[in-house]
Amino acid sequence: MAGGKETPRQKMIGMMYLVLTALLALNISKEVLNGFVKVETSLRNTQGTLDSKVNETSSALQAKYLQNREKVQPFFDRAEIVNQRSEALIGYINEHKARIMAASAGDYNEAGDLNYGAYIGQDENGMDTVLNLMHVPIKDEYQNLTTFVGLAEPSQPLEGEWTAVDLKAKMGSYAEYLSNLSVTDNLGQRRELPESIKKQIEETFAFPSEMVEDREVSWEQATFYHVPLAAVMPLMTKMTLDVQDIQEDILSWLLGSVDAKSYKFTNLLPLVVPESNYILRGDSFRANVLLAAFDGTNPPDIFVDGQKWNGRDSSMLEYEDMETLPIGLDGLGKLRVSTRGMSLGDVNYKGLIRFQGPDGNIEPYPFYTPSFTVAEPALVVSPTKMNVFYRGLPNPVEISVPGVPGDRLDVRITGGHKIKKQPDGSYVVEPGKTKEAKITVSATMPDGSKKSLPQRDFRVKRIPDPVPSFAGKEPSDRTISKNTLLGAPGVAAKMVNFDFDVKVVVKSFSISVSRDGTLVERKSNSNRLTDNMKELLNRVTRGNVIYIEDIVVKMPDGTERQLATMKLKVS
Repeated sequence: MAGGKETPRQKMIGMMYLVLTALLALNISKEVLNGFVKVETSLRNTQGTLDSKVNETSSALQAKYLQNREKVQPFFDRAEIVNQRSEALIGYINEHKARIMAASAGDYNEAGDLNYGAYIGQDENGMDTVLNLMHVPIKDEYQNLTTFVGLAEPSQPLEGEWTAVDLKAKMGSYAEYLSNLSVTDNLGQRRELPESIKKQIEETFAFPSEMVEDREVSWEQATFYHVPLAAVMPLMTKMTLDVQDIQEDILSWLLGSVDAKSYKFTNLLPLVVPESNYILRGDSFRANVLLAAFDGTNPPDIFVDGQKWNGRDSSMLEYEDMETLPIGLDGLGKLRVSTRGMSLGDVNYKGLIRFQGPDGNIEPYPFYTPSFTVAEPALVVSPTKMNVFYRGLPNPVEISVPGVPGDRLDVRITGGHKIKKQPDGSYVVEPGKTKEAKITVSATMPDGSKKSLPQRDFRVKRIPDPVPSFAGKEPSDRTISKNTLLGAPGVAAKMVNFDFDVKVVVKSFSISVSRDGTLVERKSNSNRLTDNMKELLNRVTRGNVIYIEDIVVKMPDGTERQLATMKLKVS
């Protein structure tokens, strides 16, 4: 009945329930009744499997409790209550089944009391159980059953002990208790029941109304009213399965919560964590060396060979011949290897960790440091566009020093220029008026000392002149057709073979037309053709020469420039 992702066990229970529902839709016959017996038997087998699983989880939780009573006590106590309430409800359902069997058979003693005890026994494991349905002679009886559970008048169901209403109330109370379950551990941390289990409880014990013969009826009527005994017994067995299924889920959650906040160590692994594997000559190699999953209250002894490892000889020296590493307050061994006077290249070392194991014996664990590189101090400055800075533009620059984080660099520029650091760690240079710029960088090393790196020189230039265009023609073109000429909107200017995205604005230009020995000129104070320019161009004929000149543009640096004249002959 639970939604979401179901376990194989839940899927099996649901499949059995579907089979039972299908059987209910058929006419009652001996074969159908025997089908109910088979479903009941299968459900009872599943009940035994679930019972074993519940006992297994409870035993595992009890074993943890015996190992560490203080830590496990809150979870163990809550599990005891869950088990008690679950067993009480299952016992109630089983006794209810026995009473229904007795009532259906009219089995009353001389005092007029139900002789339900005759229908309760023990299985092969000594567990209380209800008489197997195959031994019940009247499997299709339903009138006595309906009256016994208080549904003789379904519109006015009776309340009281052993009625259908009482059964629903007890299961609802059980579900409400479990939904509000929480545990406060020995450290005062509150553990709430996971939402997935809460949802499963809500859906399992929902008791919705159902449609029976095109009529909506209550859960009690759908389950018991005029339903034969052979069908009621599997339905009630499934109720116990639902209780056990939820019980097992909650016990598993309680068991898993015991160590949810505890570290678990199953392997021991020597671990070397260097601060950097790229070392500037004169600086020191630094690394944290630890035995992974070690006990902070039982720090190991750590030794390192003073000689560089050649990468071939893997034999370990006796720890008495090695240098002892100091252990910090954080429990980590502090390895420091000076590179002063060391040749450039890759270097690593070997060492030994001696640790007291759980049996009290000292166990050796050899280790090798990761290879690190000893290098000369070097500054890397990579202009992302060119090795020239252009005035009026934000010039992006990447600056880094191998082995040194970007936040430990002090970057400056000379010559009255500006340099600004961007959120992504890159830089932008805004050039001033001078023609040269020098970038200097100093790096803060891991030990707090500062190193100045060689400076880098850059040239500062103005942005190159843009290239004008008219009707798709440029200064290198010589002719233009009359149709192309008449379709021209105006004059444009663009940067050619320039890496920066530069926006150029045409402020003014003039057009002159040579016709019959006469030069006619028109002027525009924008980048668009004026009406009188269009009128002039409309009268030109083949052979006329057109001059586009006095082209003035505004550049990003705020300056204005006059571009080259264009000469086009109408073809």
